[in-house]
Amino acid sequence: MASDKGPSAGDATLRRRIQSWEFEDFFDPRELRKETCLLYEIKWGRSGRIWRNSSKNTTTHVELNFIEKFTSERHFCPPISCSIIWFLSWSPCWECAKAIREFLSQHPSVTLVIYVARLFQHMDQQNRQGLRDLINSGVTIQIMRPSEYDYCWRNFVNYPPGKEAHWPRYPPVWMKLDSSHYHSKGLIMLDLVLQNGNILYDLLLVL
Repeated sequence: MASDKGPSAGDATLRRRIQSWEFEDFFDPRELRKETCLLYEIKWGRSGRIWRNSSKNTTTHVELNFIEKFTSERHFCPPISCSIIWFLSWSPCWECAKAIREFLSQHPSVTLVIYVARLFQHMDQQNRQGLRDLINSGVTIQIMRPSEYDYCWRNFVNYPPGKEAHWPRYPPVWMKLDSSHYHSKGLIMLDLVLQNGNILYDLLLVL
């Protein structure tokens, strides 16, 4: 049963949560908003504590902002593993994909899982290759499914009272590309990925 209250006032993440309208605006697949929103989790070693926060594009892409902030504020201890999960409103462009790979190569104790609401300029060959290279370097990339939307709503959003169990339930038709775009095998494969939330690897192999 949904609570009649929003997130608890004692919730340590409350000041770092985004507003419900922001989540719906950024992550609604019907909206092709230019800016990118990043929701992220960081977990160190075997600790049960999870650090959550959010970030948006500035004059620099949000992925680069994260890397700069993370490396400037953290002292890495190689024996301690670090697990990072990103929820992105757009998938990384090829330049960001390259920066992510360089970051991970410099910090082998860090693992990264990326969930995306949309694929950024998926017809651009460099962007496709960027995602292929990320996957080949060990990064897991998946399209956000209802379970990820629900998780983000509960853990990153300052949702209204009584709306804990609510998340933006987009019509199934918006979880796939507009029918006017179905003009190649690659895009049909993309449509299947958007519907089923499968790992992108098979898609990228055929594109």
